[in-house]
Amino acid sequence: MKKISILLGAAFAVLLSSCSGDEYLNTIPKGSTALISVDPSPTATDRLGQPQILENLLHLSGESSGIDKSSKYYLFVSPDGNLGFAAKVEDRQLLESQLNDLSKKGVCQQVTEQKNICFTCVDDKWAVGFNDHSLLVLGPVVAAQQSQAEQQIARYFRQDKKAGITESRMFQKLDSIPSSIAMVAQVAALPEQFATPLMLGAPKTADASQVMIAASLYNDDHVLCIQGAPFSFNTAIDRSLKAAAAIFRPMEGRFVYNLHPQAVISLLTHVQGSQFLPLLQENKALSTLLMGINTAIDMNSVIRSVDGDLLLSLSGIGEGKMRMVMGAQMGNTDFWKQADYWRQTAPRDFLFTLDQSDPSQKAEFLCGNEPTLSMLRRSEPATKTSVVERLKGQRMCIVLNLSALEESMAQTVSSFLTPLFGDVSMLIYSLDAPND
Repeated sequence: MKKISILLGAAFAVLLSSCSGDEYLNTIPKGSTALISVDPSPTATDRLGQPQILENLLHLSGESSGIDKSSKYYLFVSPDGNLGFAAKVEDRQLLESQLNDLSKKGVCQQVTEQKNICFTCVDDKWAVGFNDHSLLVLGPVVAAQQSQAEQQIARYFRQDKKAGITESRMFQKLDSIPSSIAMVAQVAALPEQFATPLMLGAPKTADASQVMIAASLYNDDHVLCIQGAPFSFNTAIDRSLKAAAAIFRPMEGRFVYNLHPQAVISLLTHVQGSQFLPLLQENKALSTLLMGINTAIDMNSVIRSVDGDLLLSLSGIGEGKMRMVMGAQMGNTDFWKQADYWRQTAPRDFLFTLDQSDPSQKAEFLCGNEPTLSMLRRSEPATKTSVVERLKGQRMCIVLNLSALEESMAQTVSSFLTPLFGDVSMLIYSLDAPND
């Protein structure tokens, strides 16, 4: 009987230990709209571009911070839109000591304790709470919101497992991605300019909160590389997304040199136009763009004739300021019969040309209201070579140039990315091959 009691006690202790080990995950709300896991352990197999989160976000040394570096860190976007960071605490006293040392340097506030939760605020914008097991950060917040953020942190600390992220399908999907930095996010949680092309393939009736992205991430030379694929927990939407992804083919790289450094967002791919046009027409924002261009030329007819590499770049996005350039390899040139009519009706700043100078190559159509330089055949890249090399051979890429965004939008995006990945100037999303 005594042996049985010992065994039961040991099993109970193991159970408690297991629960305690995952307790920090319960502080992440189940309704989060984006979730990123980062494996900081030295045994992680692909630590390329590993973000220095503790250093960037909290100014802590990863080696002597009191944070457990054998457990994954988690970054999330809370249901109310705040950026969150959760980590497992290894030594509460050491963590408190480190933060109090930083407070003497003006980096953060002196640590205070309320109901067994320690609080501080780092850089006057990151509300921090921690106890014996968990660290939770929310922000960015202004001084007037600090008390409210601390109350929210306290609520997250009190929530049970059923209200935590491990009970969500998002977490289960994230856990299946074999990468030291993995992400699952609603398209609705991403910058609007970036989100629009990610909705390609979704039915027009689909909401951006229903379309998800599952991806691996790394930061290289100030470029945040996102390799993944869209999906949906809605079966019909998911089926539509997968069918759409199958039409994209590896790029030859014909237009990667035309990627303009001032373009806010660019889409590059290799497609059959008759398959691609319906996707554009189903996308609310891109179909509106098509309607606008159709007042200058018959863009539907042009895209339907595409067979090969295609580049669509937008810059100066904003009311009355949007400018674009498009380049495409053509399967046929029947659409060009309308060229004389277009020259009479198109705005003066809207240029278009058909290049048939090389008989060994497909005819190339270029159009837009950007400077003519963007539309010329280029032998050298218009943007940095390292970016161009990442694009070659990909099936579909979306490039978001943060330095070309309007200042308010750039600051919003940077406030989320900089603490995680340092100085990032560009985001490149590359579509996974089918069944990857």
